[in-house]
Amino acid sequence: MTFLGRHHERAVLRELVEGARGASGDAILVTGPAGIGKTALVAETIEELTGVRVLQTTGAQYEMELPFAALQQLLQPLVDGIESLPEPQARAVASALGTGETVAPATVLVALGTLNLLTWAARERPVICVVDDTHWLDDASSQVLAFVVRRLSGVAVSVIFVAREPLTSDVLSGVTVLRLRGLEDTDARTLLRTGLRAPLDPRVRDRILAEAQGNPLALLELPRSADLGALAGGFGVPAAARLPRTLEAGFQERLERLPAEARRFLLVASADPTGDPVVVWRAARHLGLDPVAASHGVDAGLMRTEIRIRFRHPLVRSAIYESATVDDRRAVHDALALATDPVVDPERRAWHAAQAAAGPDEQLAEELERLASRARSRGGLAASGAFLEQAATLTPDTGSQARRLVAAARARQECGDFGRALQLLASAEATVQDPMLLAQAQVVRARVAFDRGRDEPAVRGLIAAARAIGPFDVLLGRDVLFDALAAVTLMGRFATWSLTLDLAEAVRDLPVDEERMRPLDRLLEPLIACISGGKADPVVIRPILDLYLEYGSKDGQATPGAERFGIGELWLACQAALDIWDDQKFIASSRQQLEYARDNGALAGMPIALTYRAMSFIHEGRFTEAQRLVDEAYAVSAEIGAPRMAFIDMSIAAYQGDRQRVRELTEEATADATARGEGRLLTAAELATTTSLNGMGEFAAAADACRTPVHLNEPGFPPWLIPEFVEGAARSGRPQDAIEVVEHLERVAAEMDTDWCTGTALYVRALISTGEQADTAYREGITRLARTTRRPDLARARLSYGEWLAGEDRKGEAREQLEAAHEMFLAMGAPDFAGRASRALRAATGVVRRPNAGEVALTAAEQAVTRLVARGATSKEAAAELFISPRTVDAHLRSIFAKLGVKSRRELRDMYRETADDPR
Repeated sequence: MTFLGRHHERAVLRELVEGARGASGDAILVTGPAGIGKTALVAETIEELTGVRVLQTTGAQYEMELPFAALQQLLQPLVDGIESLPEPQARAVASALGTGETVAPATVLVALGTLNLLTWAARERPVICVVDDTHWLDDASSQVLAFVVRRLSGVAVSVIFVAREPLTSDVLSGVTVLRLRGLEDTDARTLLRTGLRAPLDPRVRDRILAEAQGNPLALLELPRSADLGALAGGFGVPAAARLPRTLEAGFQERLERLPAEARRFLLVASADPTGDPVVVWRAARHLGLDPVAASHGVDAGLMRTEIRIRFRHPLVRSAIYESATVDDRRAVHDALALATDPVVDPERRAWHAAQAAAGPDEQLAEELERLASRARSRGGLAASGAFLEQAATLTPDTGSQARRLVAAARARQECGDFGRALQLLASAEATVQDPMLLAQAQVVRARVAFDRGRDEPAVRGLIAAARAIGPFDVLLGRDVLFDALAAVTLMGRFATWSLTLDLAEAVRDLPVDEERMRPLDRLLEPLIACISGGKADPVVIRPILDLYLEYGSKDGQATPGAERFGIGELWLACQAALDIWDDQKFIASSRQQLEYARDNGALAGMPIALTYRAMSFIHEGRFTEAQRLVDEAYAVSAEIGAPRMAFIDMSIAAYQGDRQRVRELTEEATADATARGEGRLLTAAELATTTSLNGMGEFAAAADACRTPVHLNEPGFPPWLIPEFVEGAARSGRPQDAIEVVEHLERVAAEMDTDWCTGTALYVRALISTGEQADTAYREGITRLARTTRRPDLARARLSYGEWLAGEDRKGEAREQLEAAHEMFLAMGAPDFAGRASRALRAATGVVRRPNAGEVALTAAEQAVTRLVARGATSKEAAAELFISPRTVDAHLRSIFAKLGVKSRRELRDMYRETADDPR
């Protein structure tokens, strides 16, 4: 049959495909009411394609609780490429697809593997992924695909999503939407005639057209699902507003004309989550069905039996399943449970058995509870929560049911499904009054409040929950106090003294036996001392962190009773490493905690883990990698309904010289922090502002911007704040303002005895010194910092030393330090600081520094911007000429200024006139 209409929509999809051919992948969401022709449009587009590889998957309503079900269909043809992935990604993807060992596949790790696997496949020819019935995708597959489509730029892969309206999830927000409307009247009449087998009264035809409103599937299926007499009277065609329901009803009537055995076979196929013909036929035989039963569905055009059993249209599956009686569905699920290998796939077998259960079944509930941990190893915390929730549903005893409900709620909370966690808790609390269970429920509620709020009420709720659970489970109680300590730390300057004392008292009231004490239990008292005005003791903290890293490693043996890292630990282990100025332990802790969060799908803790890992990348000068993690943290926070963590984003923008973004982010963070009482976020905003100002050489403003936070001495911040403040004060002619801070850091350095702390103390001492004392402190500080991973600190020390040497008229030595700093800043992508180095070099030597072949030169876009701006064009004029935004022009200019060592448009114009040819 000739495809009718949709000329514009087909052109849009062809353009998407051509983007993949040109290694400029993208994604589009084709949406519209049920039956509007979304699947047909995409199928027509795919059929026309040549020279591309098409991968397809279809969401299924009954697979929504089964993690990675849709992804399994999509990537099955690419399993041979899994071995090309990095080992952690290969393991995660293989586990998600059910082809590897049983491990816990973190959604983000599976997402990275999926992106790389698609990229691998696209090396041979462009890849087009078609994801039908997106509204029925399981959460894990949705998260993976959302991650992938945000990273298709420069990749020969495009993705077409197809979803019925309304799409309730916002996981694909930002993807271009192609919304389908009804066919034009001429095309609709033509299509209706195609579906008719006999003459149709014009009145009936007009009513069908009016009620169908151009819906192609209604126009094709409704005439076939009822006799013409009934159509003349409008039988089976309800009001147009109920068209989707009419459409599924049309399928149901057509289904009812098939023999009973054919309908039952279709029901088996619709209830099977894998589409595996072996499993479906095995289940069919259990029900006494023969191959003829399948042939009726194929002949009717409802189903195809290929490598996987597929339905002609996704709505067919829904219509088949929804039309069955409850008893028929249970019988089919029972057959599928019997047909599923209990050794190879016990979780899926148990899941089918649960759907088949007619009422409470303690034996099956016990099996689901037992398999929850195995399901977690395959699908993370989300799978575990689903199994525990199903187990609770089948539990006859109210006490056991409440226990399983609370366990399910805890898993839901950890994977970020806060709303469902609270619903499960309400059900549990309504059935029993067991003090221990109620205390466990209180813990989950408090953690949800912390995840959502991070404010004083959340802290007090956590302390109360810890006291409630402590008598029953002291380790869990102390875990909760870690969360409370993390929350107090976040409150920073807004935390009251009484709140800190309440927390310290709660810790003292929950002692733990020495033999049961975990490494992080030993950190509670030292870290509380830090926020109570005390100081970090490296003699105590360093060996505890060593134990923690060993205890939490994949090869280490966990202490009995400690099955996870709490959110508090995700904050505090990294912070403890910062407090003792140990850069290696900080990086190791941040890496380990992110691995844990990903491996277990712990979305509640993921933004925190991502934030600290991003911080470690800033620590090493890897700003681009840090930004990717920040973007991921934002996405996860939005998904689970947690506050955004803009700490690191502000610092990245400051180092990258994006002044407008620094201003926007810090204004937003300041308002948010003040409203919520999150002092640590306010300090981070002040730090980012200071870094940005120092990069621009506005030293007096930089010192003023962080004068307050540098004296707060908040845990984890001194390594970042002190050098910023001292540089601003010293370079603005007010070194006396920094003397107290420098002397304090020198005392800390004597206690910490690390290259990072000692090197920083020497560097800031040099900033406020003169003569030989400054020279010696600079050289020794640089030597110490060179032994650390702190590349930005080392580069800035070299920059300051070079600027100082230039002032001392030691031009040769100045040039050596400034060139080294300039190269480091360019490699890191810190244009403002690179510009400072270049200008200082130019002032000291009189030489305009131009990148040579071994350095970063101007890109083609930067050359075009340079030519226009050097001739006097404004950002707006250059943007219009180049078909880009003025903001993009400004971003190019920041990079150009850094590379060419100029500070203004005037200097750029002067350089352009002097050289008489394009800067390269």
